[in-house]
Amino acid sequence: MTVKFNFRMILMAGLCLALMAGVLLFTAKEKYSPGTFHVNYSPDYAVSGDVAGLVHNSDYVVSGHYEKFIENWDMGESHLSEVYSFVVDESLLGDVKGTINVSIPHTVLLKHTLYDVDYEATLNLPNYSKPDFDKTYVLFLKKAQTKDVFGPSSVPFQVEVDFAGNVALKVNTEHKELALTTKQSGTIHFQTEQIELAPIDKITGLTNEELFAEIKAQVAAKAGSK
Repeated sequence: MTVKFNFRMILMAGLCLALMAGVLLFTAKEKYSPGTFHVNYSPDYAVSGDVAGLVHNSDYVVSGHYEKFIENWDMGESHLSEVYSFVVDESLLGDVKGTINVSIPHTVLLKHTLYDVDYEATLNLPNYSKPDFDKTYVLFLKKAQTKDVFGPSSVPFQVEVDFAGNVALKVNTEHKELALTTKQSGTIHFQTEQIELAPIDKITGLTNEELFAEIKAQVAAKAGSK
């Protein structure tokens, strides 16, 4: 039997194979081409930098000092808090006495899956500020719903009083973002929401006496509005 080869068919078949190989190569390059990806944490919470706003958002306002670290608390949804005992010297809003447990939100675990590879970053939350056991604090609080602790009523929620009686509103300033390199030489930027405190901060720089006078005035106004 004689087999006749059709040169035109062979040529067309070769061109088809080359075209298919080119398409596959182009698809692979498109799929694994380096790129930049952003994973942002932006929760819905109240933000205030003045006494009026902080008191308005709070159910409790206390002054005193942190006593000791109690535990790390897994709040769920990849959120972790630090719980401290806090000695209440004066209750300015709400009926709170003695020693209470205060939860300071610490970190959130952010995740991103790219080309079937999981990437993770643990970043500080906006309210995190490690307490100084030797200093006085004024805290603006609400009662937690899932644990017998008090937590932030807003961002920020802590005012630190130094030894000279000067006060400062405290927010997180460290470990707010992280960049990871992917296996395809791309970059994933993980970031928690940035709180620009300077434009809204009406508390830092006050004296201890001025702060307490403003708090008491706003607490009285809040009680009068009910």
